[in-house]
Amino acid sequence: MTSDLWRAQGDFVVTRRIPWETDDGLRPHVDHVLDELQECDAAAEIEVDADLVSARVLLTLTVAVAEDVHGNTEDAEALAREAIAGAIRASGGRHEELLPLIDESRLDARAGPWSGLRTPLWTLYQLTCYSIVAD
Repeated sequence: MTSDLWRAQGDFVVTRRIPWETDDGLRPHVDHVLDELQECDAAAEIEVDADLVSARVLLTLTVAVAEDVHGNTEDAEALAREAIAGAIRASGGRHEELLPLIDESRLDARAGPWSGLRTPLWTLYQLTCYSIVAD
């Protein structure tokens, strides 16, 4: 069985109620999300470009979609969205606009001792997905 490679590029702003400068910072959180993404079986390659001042994160994830799944843009995009969303949640963050509203509403909200004051919120501005032609 072979796989098609697809690249998904997401443009996020990562915020929280307590500003990043006053605590542990954005960099360790983004690193933790990347570590979680590397554990994902479908992830073939991960790139990140983070502006720590504006909290803007450009995350590029290359995923392998099995050909027998009729790999197309919708399948690849859904796989990438689920992988990124899972990594964000596993890192203690939340996300908006990444999954369909019905799926986002069903996710368990983690209530910590700070009532979400330090919980990173990844807001997706744009996600593009395209096929990579292997040579």
